[in-house]
Amino acid sequence: MSEFEDDRQRQFNEYLRDGITAAKNGQRKLAQSLLNRAIYLDNADSRPYLWLSATTDDPQEQMGHLERAVALDPANVSARRGLALLKGKIDQKKLVPEGEGVVRAPPAEPVEAQGQSFQCPRCGGRMRFSNLSALLTCEYCGYAEGEEADGPERETAGEQVLDFVIPTTVGHQWAQSQQKMCCERCGALTLLPPGLKTTQCPYCGSNQMVVSAGQSDLVEPNFIALMNLDESQAIQKARQWLGRGFFSPDNLLRAGPSLQLRPGYYSFWVFDGTVEVHWSCEIADGNGRLKQWVPISGAETRFFSDELVPGAKAIELHDLDELEPFDLENACEFKPDYLAGWPTILYDCSLSDASLVARERALNRLRPQIFQSVEIGGEKRNVALGESRWSGMTFKHILLPLWIGSYQFQSREYRLLLNGQTGKVSGEKPRDRVKLVFVLLIAVLALALLLLLLWIFSDLSLIP
Repeated sequence: MSEFEDDRQRQFNEYLRDGITAAKNGQRKLAQSLLNRAIYLDNADSRPYLWLSATTDDPQEQMGHLERAVALDPANVSARRGLALLKGKIDQKKLVPEGEGVVRAPPAEPVEAQGQSFQCPRCGGRMRFSNLSALLTCEYCGYAEGEEADGPERETAGEQVLDFVIPTTVGHQWAQSQQKMCCERCGALTLLPPGLKTTQCPYCGSNQMVVSAGQSDLVEPNFIALMNLDESQAIQKARQWLGRGFFSPDNLLRAGPSLQLRPGYYSFWVFDGTVEVHWSCEIADGNGRLKQWVPISGAETRFFSDELVPGAKAIELHDLDELEPFDLENACEFKPDYLAGWPTILYDCSLSDASLVARERALNRLRPQIFQSVEIGGEKRNVALGESRWSGMTFKHILLPLWIGSYQFQSREYRLLLNGQTGKVSGEKPRDRVKLVFVLLIAVLALALLLLLLWIFSDLSLIP
């Protein structure tokens, strides 16, 4: 860069810095003058336009400045967020003030909830969503609601922009309040745990959709992947899993009668986006004694999609790794009727927390690709990844089917989770100590035999 270009860049930075300071202090005229001078020196930088939007109260002028900033830098989060506010895509009332946190202490008292029953219009019986017919069906008279429909509507474009939700209170809340539900059918009061979206009234047995103020500040589900396995199929898959594994006790299948599985839909977050990862390393320059290691650096851009994060803290990441994959491609657009008769648990891991987990998981998946792409074919060492810049991130809130339960073996309880689409199982298994000791002894004997053979051959080589 020439001396003239250095001086021009220095003046630009000074005008931009002083213009931002003036805008923050409410000196709008001065800010406009300084920022326009910065634009004259460099009209390809988005930052002056972003701050010019803060020097006027005219929505059209603000929108013009912000649109220009986004056109120059599509990854400018502040500019995109400002446009979303002007266009009404972000609820101003729920916006978290800059510099302030979100108070997430649970309320002392249960919140009031209303139970909306799934009731047959023909006989008044209990309605349940049938996964076989894909219809809301009465368990008593067989009436099917919406028989003319062609089945569930498959997934449509329903991703939400992460940057539009994270700055609001909705992005930091989760289901944390107990709910005092009044049954719509019999009027009975029931105390429900946080996050329970559907339940069965313990008095009249009707299937209920829970509607409460505690759920109004949560992200509504966008999609749902329907349950493919009934109870007998789920138990069969679980028993097959119990019978596999060399180190499992031979009598583990006897725990089958104690196996208890409960179906349900659970909240998950799905993230898509782009990440730019900066890297540094040393490459070899020259050969032999003349070889030198030269430091270089650069950046790699990668796209990621369908990065899944559990919305329920009870589902750990290692469980998810064993349960995947889920068939997200054939997920349906969410409708409350799909939950009739199926327990549903909403998330207790906020969107903001889940997005951090998604970034870490995506980076772990992409890291081997990035390492391989750095200086392909050249000799390198000390490859290190640095700052990561995330952009264009979108998310979906999806309900996925699981069978969750436990079984007893030798007076101890073991946990079990089963993918309701594929039957893949994640869980705990006891280990047969006799088999472990036997394998360990074989390994020790094999090692000792190997050392003995090496010693014998080494002695033979010394014989003239």
